[in-house]
Amino acid sequence: MERFPTVLIPSDWSAAVEPIGVHVQPRRGRSEAAFEQELCRYFPGKIHAGLMVPNPERPQPYVPDFAYIDPATNLHIDIEIDEPYTHDTRLPLHYRDCPKDELRNQWFLANGWIVIRLSEAQVIKSPASCCKVIASTIATLTQDSTIMTAFRQVPTLKPQPRWTFDQAQQMAARGDREQLMPEPIAPGQRKRGNAVPTRRDRVPLTFFCPECGEGPIRWQGHYICCPNCSNAGFA
Repeated sequence: MERFPTVLIPSDWSAAVEPIGVHVQPRRGRSEAAFEQELCRYFPGKIHAGLMVPNPERPQPYVPDFAYIDPATNLHIDIEIDEPYTHDTRLPLHYRDCPKDELRNQWFLANGWIVIRLSEAQVIKSPASCCKVIASTIATLTQDSTIMTAFRQVPTLKPQPRWTFDQAQQMAARGDREQLMPEPIAPGQRKRGNAVPTRRDRVPLTFFCPECGEGPIRWQGHYICCPNCSNAGFA
């Protein structure tokens, strides 16, 4: 996985492991929420968020960022949005040869799922082109190009090199993610220009689940449980 988009095809996708339900509180970042609108526009009725895919070797199921499922063709696609680092701890994520990602990819492939990984930057800057990657994969596997009709005027997604561990650290130091998608300004709220940010501005209230390590989980101002394992041992 040296570049985005990453498209991984299993040797047999005719009998994919089925999800066991929908997570009550799936992790939702702003990039995911915006991209979901594009996915649903191009693939109506086939996009699902928060689906739980069971893995007997893990205490908790996998939860794809998005899943494309078509009962007519039995296509199951795990659609992942990869970020270079966490917002709060600044720890590298999804870097080249990341053991956690490699293990996860292999499990999905062994269980009949196609895996498509897109970078957060690609999803934010070129959402329609990202959908075109998914459509092209579907057309290739089903040998039916009619799905590509909606993408005639959509540019092909420009490849992006996958970052290394060291590069992810540098991106975190520069604040690449924050520059890519700055916090929205609420209606009626004025920009503060060069005002010195408060501690609340500098450090968003987020945490990691003590049970499964999921995170960062952003505090929503009320009681919350882990979106991955439903652990409710914290508030």
